[in-house]
Amino acid sequence: MCSKFILIHIILILITGCATPNKKYGIFYDPDYRVIDRGALDVNVISQACSDRFKDSLSAAKNNGEFHLRSIVGNKNHRIKFKQVNSYISMGKICVQVRASSIPP
Repeated sequence: MCSKFILIHIILILITGCATPNKKYGIFYDPDYRVIDRGALDVNVISQACSDRFKDSLSAAKNNGEFHLRSIVGNKNHRIKFKQVNSYISMGKICVQVRASSIPP
């Protein structure tokens, strides 16, 4: 009797442990980004990210823009300037678009 009781509790713990949470993703990035390349270090990248909080989505969009800008410019010596382009709400998340511009040092 006691072993059946323990077995039932273990099964219930395993079943409820595998349930999906309400929040599927904390932050998600948009893999698509737009590039304006005028040659040399004159490059602009517009990227976006979404999160539950504005601060998190802004930070994620900046990181995403910096990553894409670095993939285009490469190892050339440059500074990065960020500007918020747009913010909106999509699927219950706050989304932010950021323009990352490459500037000569």
